Amino acid sequence: MKTINPLLAAAIRPLAAYYSNPGLEEIAINRPGEVWLKHAGGGDKKLNSHSGWEAVDAPEITYNYLEDLCVQLSNVTKQKFDPEMSPVLYADLPEGHRFTSILGRNVQYDNFDDKGVAIAIRLYSPDRVIGLEKFGLTEESADLEVADDHSGQRKRYSESPLEDLVGAVQNGEAVLISGATATGKTTFLNNLISRIEEDRRVVTVEDVRELRVPHKNRVHLVASRTNSSTDVDDRALLDIVVRMTPDVLICGEIGMKNAAGIYRLMTTGHSNFMCTIHAHSPELAIRAFWQNLSQSMPGLDPKSVMDVISAGFGRIVQIERQGRNRVVTAIDMPKLSAEEFTEKGYGENPPK
Repeated sequence: MKTINPLLAAAIRPLAAYYSNPGLEEIAINRPGEVWLKHAGGGDKKLNSHSGWEAVDAPEITYNYLEDLCVQLSNVTKQKFDPEMSPVLYADLPEGHRFTSILGRNVQYDNFDDKGVAIAIRLYSPDRVIGLEKFGLTEESADLEVADDHSGQRKRYSESPLEDLVGAVQNGEAVLISGATATGKTTFLNNLISRIEEDRRVVTVEDVRELRVPHKNRVHLVASRTNSSTDVDDRALLDIVVRMTPDVLICGEIGMKNAAGIYRLMTTGHSNFMCTIHAHSPELAIRAFWQNLSQSMPGLDPKSVMDVISAGFGRIVQIERQGRNRVVTAIDMPKLSAEEFTEKGYGENPPK
């Protein structure tokens, strides 16, 4: 745990009493006096909940308490925060948990509320290990198709989807992991990292440290969106990365901040990397990459961009949440033609 000053430690303590309970993956606050706990692994029959969410009374978690906590966190992370003018706060808690909050007039729980609060904390657990088999990915996986080679240039390593994916990782193919929120993309990525041969040099770039790399020759770079004390952002770190001679680069989640840097890596021949993206299918994963890129780099030729993105990934892994389970539903590499790209509206304007 990070060393923190006593005032911040005391401020966090009432909230930590809830998120420190074992077996949780997230907590949420929708209004003062109530905390929602999300149990790891989905639903729980004892809770009569398929999703795993449980509400508990928390009378000490008042609006004033939460506002004071946000003020303290903003001071520590050197961010601007004000419930009236700058009500949004992203922070990394000392244990590594992701803290996201919005307070004030932008939040209404009931009609006629004059102010409210919405907080979500994604819990980081370095000891939580979920094998690929928990995603329904085994050596057999008979109902899952192995990636089609649309380019005619990629190698298929095995008829087994699992062995094909592991072969792609070990042979330096770029892998993109796609899925909605809370589908386990980072957990799956951490598992793939463990399949990288141990003598490789691994460099990671994240906005908060979540990736577990067992390799001795490794470097972790952080471009935190919650700390404005330096001018080093994602693009600057990705520029540095190419001079650090990584065998494998792991970029965390693709968003507007880092899409341009990752795209630059793809155009300069760096092919051995892994990352995640928020999307609901392999094809939409490519579309989401284009959307993030086009918003940060307007004026790009969409066909050229899509050719680079489509050819750049050796595999796209799609993960979905089905009830209590997180399941790999596809391992694919879709390649859109120029005609398909135009017909589906991915061209003139960023897709919605």
